[in-house]
Amino acid sequence: MRKLKINFHGESWTLKKFECSDYEIKKCLKVAARMKLPLATALLDPFFYYYLKIPAIASTEHLPGTKWSGLLDSARNQIEIWYDGKKIKKLHIADIDQDLLLFPLYNRNKIEITEEYSPGIYVEQQVIGFVGSYELNIESFDLEDLQFHLLQFNDKLLLQPPTYSNQKLRFKKKETLLTYQNGFEVE
Repeated sequence: MRKLKINFHGESWTLKKFECSDYEIKKCLKVAARMKLPLATALLDPFFYYYLKIPAIASTEHLPGTKWSGLLDSARNQIEIWYDGKKIKKLHIADIDQDLLLFPLYNRNKIEITEEYSPGIYVEQQVIGFVGSYELNIESFDLEDLQFHLLQFNDKLLLQPPTYSNQKLRFKKKETLLTYQNGFEVE
């Protein structure tokens, strides 16, 4: 078995709608009140999770609820395809998302979501760096079996983890730096 590895570099964007049980929301509101912050702002503070003491909610990365995320289509994005320790391809999201070609160069699945924010608390984050490495052990590599997944979320185009022959690639690691975060409530 040989290893297929796909690396995402660039900027990643994430939007999470915070959803949890009544017990957890009461505990979160209690900790936020003790910190003298609204819950949407308290969710961005690392000390909030220390005071919360709920193992399932250890950080903003572990917030329960609905999540939309992916590699952001920007000038900094880069996708590397490695097979058996050799770099096969280096491309950008623009290479994948080409609607005007008669025969597309890459297999892609594009989903469009126009989200009207429903009432709730949201956390938006943007990070930069080595966004993710995805791996799968396979017998042989064929570019035709690689499927890219694009998500058009309102005005943002996001590349999500790829699949190979309808198998999900395992997430291995990331090394990113948080560049932007915002917490807000929709009533």
